[in-house]
Amino acid sequence: MKIVKPMLLEYQEEATSEEGWIYEPKYDGIRLLVGNDFSYTRHGTITTNRFPELLFSGTDVLLDGELIAPGTGSPDDFEGVMSRFIGNKEQEIIFMAFDIITYKNETITRLPIEERKGLLTEVLSNIDSPYMNLVPYIYTEGEAVFNLMKENKMEGVVAKRLGTPYLTGKRSDNWRKSIVWSYHDCVVLKVTYGPLTVQLCSVEGSYLGSVQIGFTSEVKEKIFSRTPPYNCKVKSRGWTSSGKLRIPLIVSIE
Repeated sequence: MKIVKPMLLEYQEEATSEEGWIYEPKYDGIRLLVGNDFSYTRHGTITTNRFPELLFSGTDVLLDGELIAPGTGSPDDFEGVMSRFIGNKEQEIIFMAFDIITYKNETITRLPIEERKGLLTEVLSNIDSPYMNLVPYIYTEGEAVFNLMKENKMEGVVAKRLGTPYLTGKRSDNWRKSIVWSYHDCVVLKVTYGPLTVQLCSVEGSYLGSVQIGFTSEVKEKIFSRTPPYNCKVKSRGWTSSGKLRIPLIVSIE
């Protein structure tokens, strides 16, 4: 088994609707590459024994996708898939495939995405596994997909340019992600340094977690020049099951 590094996405603030692009739901899980008798994460961690449901027989292929755990309030549950990753065998999983890198033991990254999508559909039909599904996609209507993701409390939308190859191990503007953020009025409760960490609470005083990444130079300047408590605007990817903000980022400081 040769470890292949997957293609990565650029970030795009606003979802768009453009000719010459396809749009997919962005699932909230673990990026996984799956062959007929192995699987591993985008960082090369072998997961074959952790996810035996994903083993299949037949033609040698390498699939790229997102491993998710079905949620109750949304189609995916990040805490659920992480629970399975660390050993909870009772947690159900589904592999959502969105690309194919190897087909009949030959690398097909040079093929345009629309041809790879056709081969991926064929392969998944032949595998016929309840644990492996195709990521749906449509042409042009990216904003409609984004709004649907927002309604279903999903992570966002991915835009992919038609006619483009799969670039292993590279981040490319041919793939763009737009995230569904939630916005919150918070209070900076405490600041520590080395690394810079900002602890947050709600305006009512409930602890909401901490921020350690994503500080802009403007936000850093204001943090360094002020003494808590003070108000700030925060965006996050929703909430954790324990009532904390998930992956919070400070947008501005009042």
